[in-house]
Amino acid sequence: MKYTLQTTKYILKNFFYIFPIALVPAFFLSFTIAREDMLAVWEKVIGGNAQALTFTEIFQMVSIFNFASVETIVFGLAGIVALVVCGALLMAFLDKHMRIGKRTFNGMFARLNENFLPTLGVVTLLFFIYEFWTVLTSALFLFAATLPAPVSYIAAAIVYLGMHFVLLSVVAAIYLWLPCMQITGFKAFEALRYSYILCEPIRWRIIITQAVFLMFAEAVIMASVILLPDSAILMCVVATIFYAVMIMQFCVRMQIAYFDREQIERADLKKYYHLYD
Repeated sequence: MKYTLQTTKYILKNFFYIFPIALVPAFFLSFTIAREDMLAVWEKVIGGNAQALTFTEIFQMVSIFNFASVETIVFGLAGIVALVVCGALLMAFLDKHMRIGKRTFNGMFARLNENFLPTLGVVTLLFFIYEFWTVLTSALFLFAATLPAPVSYIAAAIVYLGMHFVLLSVVAAIYLWLPCMQITGFKAFEALRYSYILCEPIRWRIIITQAVFLMFAEAVIMASVILLPDSAILMCVVATIFYAVMIMQFCVRMQIAYFDREQIERADLKKYYHLYD
């Protein structure tokens, strides 16, 4: 809860500095949502026809590279590239602000060379973890759908909660890997081991808070698709905003957790540092 409050407070206080950075990858990722598949899954589940679900529908609903069309693949690639670049810039901004209290964009692009490769490695790994998780989750959901009602709905709920726990458990193990590489200067495997040591005492805190936020975001995006079936633009606006918020909260929480676990004093919390803003 401590990290959640600190993250929320930081985002609100510095919203106009970090939101534009997160907005770019969020915009591209919003176009990867397979609206038709989400509506098809929703209609079959609500209509009591879950056994008619297909693996393709479930997979395309969840996956970033859902291969629903050429456009989704292009936007997915653009989103990943933008996430690497903007993630590196955002981490540079957060590190500078929290370390010396200066809330400026000066020097942020100079840090891009240092932050780019670590960010590329972590984003690529998280992407492959997520897509592999998507395949497993889709297969398990399809199996649950073949069961007779109401067992199928109970099984689907167990799969949904259980697979989110699996995904976030893996993410929690490497949650501080990126700041460990960028700030300590450790090599990749040394930083990974150090990240695991730092994360272990707060692992459950990371899993629970990330699960609540992720499921809430999924519910809002699903609701926007259902309630706005004929307004693709408005739905993309909603998705863009929530993707941007997810990117901001993930990076800010990660940096706050790292500073806390390393017991580094945050200069952005000292009033006298704001003379440099």
